[in-house]
Amino acid sequence: MSIAIIDSCATDAPATPAAPEALATTLRIEGWVRKPLELDAAALDAMDGTLVQDFDVICTWDGSHGVLPPVRAVFLGDLIMRAHPAFEQRVDYKRTALVAEGRGGYRALYSWGEVFNSPLGRGIVVAYAQDGSALPLDKGTFVLFSRHDVATGPRYVQGLRRIELVKVW
Repeated sequence: MSIAIIDSCATDAPATPAAPEALATTLRIEGWVRKPLELDAAALDAMDGTLVQDFDVICTWDGSHGVLPPVRAVFLGDLIMRAHPAFEQRVDYKRTALVAEGRGGYRALYSWGEVFNSPLGRGIVVAYAQDGSALPLDKGTFVLFSRHDVATGPRYVQGLRRIELVKVW
């Protein structure tokens, strides 16, 4: 029995012609939060962030797609905490998922535990600048990626538009 592997890096996926999608210039943090946010690149630049170097986009289907140039980024966890999760009980964090959506409706899923309770968390970032300028247009205004995933490509979200906190149960 063979299992088809589909991720954002697969090159033989059927292409569906579509009208060009407008570039999102803001990032929304919404869902199960007390303070929904709409942030632009300047707002992210005003936060404490990091310079990410040597990030290799590695896909499960066909390996490395190359190392990105250094980018300025902020930690996903820091963005989420600014939106004040709307927890009502001490254990609500256990029932929370984060859904990141990019251009074309592409989505990546993170659990609360991996963002806030594992070494993986400090490697999940939202990039917004390269060489002191905006990211290249083909990447979008914002890009989310997880530096410590084994295959980094499937959760590499270009044209990031929103991050939604979802109460799972």
